[in-house]
Amino acid sequence: MSDTVQIWQIQLSAPQDILEGYLTCLSQDEKSRANRFRFADDRRRFIVSRGALRHILARQLHQSPDRISFCYSEYGKPFIEALPDTQRSSLLQPGGDFHFNLTHSGELALCALGYRRKVGIDIESIRPLKRLESLMDRCLSDQEKEQVKAQSADDQPRAFLQTWTCKEAYLKAIGLGLTQSMRTVEVQLTPPRLLHVPHSCSDGWCLHTLALPEGYVGTLVVAGHAKVVQITYSK
Repeated sequence: MSDTVQIWQIQLSAPQDILEGYLTCLSQDEKSRANRFRFADDRRRFIVSRGALRHILARQLHQSPDRISFCYSEYGKPFIEALPDTQRSSLLQPGGDFHFNLTHSGELALCALGYRRKVGIDIESIRPLKRLESLMDRCLSDQEKEQVKAQSADDQPRAFLQTWTCKEAYLKAIGLGLTQSMRTVEVQLTPPRLLHVPHSCSDGWCLHTLALPEGYVGTLVVAGHAKVVQITYSK
């Protein structure tokens, strides 16, 4: 698997019995987070995305979904807590990391499995953007703004959101997320590549814009060259 990155596509709509099944495998912390959502749809999306993530990881690590235990980096990026020797998958041996990343927007979530490779992934639903010019001034370099403005007025929100996902995916891959300004990362959309980043590119980061259902844009960033396989998740 070291030369393949899997992208699992997860639909966040779910009947009540499936939703309840996902809820039972969440940790107490995740259940508490779910209960803090004000709106039922937001709560559902959180439960399904986290429950599906647990099932996907459990299949890879030969564990029960409710036995997956997450820890979090200083900036909030999740990773899997090491298991006792007798229960550890070969993918979680000492000295070997198992990399994954989760993102969701609207009714779609994506889970990237990088295995030994660091990964970051981001998705956005395409929508009208108020004060687009102000958003571009705050988040984009001059060159990136030109890329967006070169599109028709109707296509500019899509181009902006695609650029955003490129930047966010990289910042998630290096574990910093939005603790860094979006302007510290500069990208080119065609062909997709990183032009400038706030840290060394010694990992040989590669950027992949993803083919997604109508109404969404998304980007994967992975350390090194790898085959990218997109898979539709079903429980």
